[in-house]
Amino acid sequence: MKVKIVKNITMRSQLCLPLSLLFLACGVLTSAQNSSTIAPVTEPTQELVNYEALKYIVGRPFNLNCTLAVPLDSFEIVWKKNSVPLGEVAGLKERYELQNKGLTFQIKGRSNEDDYGNYTCGLKNQTGHIKAWMVTGNVHAKMTKDANVVEGQNIKITCKLIGKPYSEVTWKYKKDELDNGTDVSAVLGSRVQLEKNEQGLDNTVLVLQNAERADAGLYQCSPAGGTPADVTLRVKGVYDALWPFLGICAEVVVLCAVILFYEKRRTKPELDDSDTDNHDQKKS
Repeated sequence: MKVKIVKNITMRSQLCLPLSLLFLACGVLTSAQNSSTIAPVTEPTQELVNYEALKYIVGRPFNLNCTLAVPLDSFEIVWKKNSVPLGEVAGLKERYELQNKGLTFQIKGRSNEDDYGNYTCGLKNQTGHIKAWMVTGNVHAKMTKDANVVEGQNIKITCKLIGKPYSEVTWKYKKDELDNGTDVSAVLGSRVQLEKNEQGLDNTVLVLQNAERADAGLYQCSPAGGTPADVTLRVKGVYDALWPFLGICAEVVVLCAVILFYEKRRTKPELDDSDTDNHDQKKS
């Protein structure tokens, strides 16, 4: 039996039932000449409803909370990092836990630099995701607090960055902590060079050539968007190291002079007593 479809189909009603911000099931009721059909209800779908940037401090735990407005008994939550299920991420094995029926992801213990990345939570066997985070480490610089160099010699000051992804580094020279600082190239000119450190990061090693007394001060390593670090540079004179040695020598000379003077004063009375005894023996 053939059914003739009338081209001028009139829509009787359209029903849209929002289950949540993420799911939309629509049933369309139509009718055509003495017949009616109901459009099939589509499968639940997911769409990105929220995107959040999160910074964490390396060495401290952090957590992510997934928001779902449908009954959890009907669906299973799946977490991913950089589109890979968490269970397959080698760096996260036995270092995380899921709480609150899978809605909360938490790093156990200390976090590390490689925990940064794109995290998502979604429904199993569904495309897309419910919520996404761009998780990045809070970048900060780390250096020794003090550095010393002899006038006329070269010195290397190394800056290490903690927190991925790493950012570009700039150097400033400051006379004191209240100074806002000036670019090192403007202060030191061609005597300063910037090199890579062991991490392979550009401009993270400051090389100062032919150090001068005026170069003493604070040197700041500042990662873009991160926390800077300062090192205090002290420039010693060429002969500054001799002064302690000369001081010791002077003390030794003075001590020897005192001992000789004391010994001389002590031996003189003994000689006088010896002469007196010999004279008395001759008389007798």
